[in-house]
Amino acid sequence: MKEIAVFGLGTLGKSLAISYSNMGGKVIAIDKSQEKVDEISDYVTFAIRADLTEENVIKGLGVSNVDVAIVTIGENFEASIIVTAVCKEIGIPYIIAKASDKLQGNILTKVGADEIVYPESETGIRMAKNLAHGEKFMDIAEISDTFSIIEAKVPESWVGKNLMELSLRKKYKFNIIAIKKEGKYKINPDVNIPFKHGMHLVVLGETEKMAKVFK
Repeated sequence: MKEIAVFGLGTLGKSLAISYSNMGGKVIAIDKSQEKVDEISDYVTFAIRADLTEENVIKGLGVSNVDVAIVTIGENFEASIIVTAVCKEIGIPYIIAKASDKLQGNILTKVGADEIVYPESETGIRMAKNLAHGEKFMDIAEISDTFSIIEAKVPESWVGKNLMELSLRKKYKFNIIAIKKEGKYKINPDVNIPFKHGMHLVVLGETEKMAKVFK
């Protein structure tokens, strides 16, 4: 699993950090509030108090080797800009930043954010699951604690084969709801059409089983 750094431990940041840590991921959680840092310290790998408006302080946190930085600072947009820019400068490969509107999102993108999140109900838990599953899950919608609908790239081993040959329902109890090709979705796809490179599948199944298959 990826190692992540979470900047800002409000509702979203705290939910994300704890959820991802519970899934077995390494989490560095950072906030200006000592109280928030103390609250989360038992649940994450490292919890650090830091002034996130100071560039040199951020550079000194030792987070340059994480795989993903998530900037979820709520009350100080200037700090979000500074953290995002510094994370980009020190070479963190992927940066996700929270924004309250499109204008903020555009600004954060310009200073280095790769992905913008506009908070919704349970976004923290959903983000954690996407990070845990890696790039194999393009999207995920929880149906229950164990079942999900996901969009994923067709595995290399499936290319050239069709649904009839693969027997996914019998083997994995997966249901292929749709196939996405060239940006268009085909609902209830023909079981005899072979999969091709670049296709995405919309699949219903057990989340853990899908995580193993769509590597």
